Amino acid sequence: MNAEQKVISNLINDAKSIRSVEELIRYNTDGKAEAPTKEAFWMRLVLSLLSSQQRSTSSSLLDSFEKTPPFPLTLQTYETMSDEQVREVLKNFRFGKPVADYLRINYGRLFGNSNLWSIVEPELNRLLEQRNNPNSPDICHKNLERKVSHLLAEHLKGIGPKQSRNLLQWLGLTRYEIPLDSRVTGWLQENLGWYISRDSLGDPVSYEFWLDRVQSVCEGAGVLPTVFDAAAFERGKAMSTGKSLTTCIGYTNRNGQVVIRYTALPGTDHGQTVYQLGCSLCGHVYGANGSDIFERKCPNCQGGAAGLPLKLAIPDPMDRSL
Repeated sequence: MNAEQKVISNLINDAKSIRSVEELIRYNTDGKAEAPTKEAFWMRLVLSLLSSQQRSTSSSLLDSFEKTPPFPLTLQTYETMSDEQVREVLKNFRFGKPVADYLRINYGRLFGNSNLWSIVEPELNRLLEQRNNPNSPDICHKNLERKVSHLLAEHLKGIGPKQSRNLLQWLGLTRYEIPLDSRVTGWLQENLGWYISRDSLGDPVSYEFWLDRVQSVCEGAGVLPTVFDAAAFERGKAMSTGKSLTTCIGYTNRNGQVVIRYTALPGTDHGQTVYQLGCSLCGHVYGANGSDIFERKCPNCQGGAAGLPLKLAIPDPMDRSL
């Protein structure tokens, strides 16, 4: 297990006591997904569109909206409403008006003349069969999950790479394709040194580049990406925003250099101490000032400056040159 995989493994072990993470682990181990009806799909579509610009944490506006009995925009209710009435229901959301427009377009595509639902429903049922297979989970299942994510993002207005995965995860049909939101990417940056820009998450190619990396590290750590997503989301909420974490064990900078341990040895810059770093590319181990970690390159394979000693030099009593 490499350094990044150990960080992920430690995250899950530390987060198991969190109820949402514990329940998700149990669900992915023993739980069965329910058949995705068009009513359930519509509700999750509404919430996925709203969550694009609105936090969905406990006690948030979106959380209260979701839990309002009955749900304010059920498919049956929506079919009887005018555009103005839909906008009124969504008026408190800062992205409410565009979402109302998206819903009108998507309703027509799904259940109007285009009859997109006749294409989407069989694919959802394939995901259901895969998800409930007694031999699952299986890393190969991500292929179908990604295919259906592409289908939704391609045909539904306002649904991008993150929202399509969010919708499918909300339906309980996926384990590998996950929504990469700001809290998860924030955790990845603070703990693995992955800088994932907000703009890159809107581009399908860039989004899947980062998602492939997440899936690869999770597979090596023996962790399902959906479980990682829940744990990183929870830890992301609790992260201190003002504290630099570049010296934390497991931090990985943009060049793939990983913090292994604090040595307490004096560094070469004023007030600095030496940290042991390891290169995730070639495995070379060396010392560096704490202030240099964020930009360090490997001395062995990247042409970086020579590493600092990882132990104190002890004078040789026989050396007459001293």
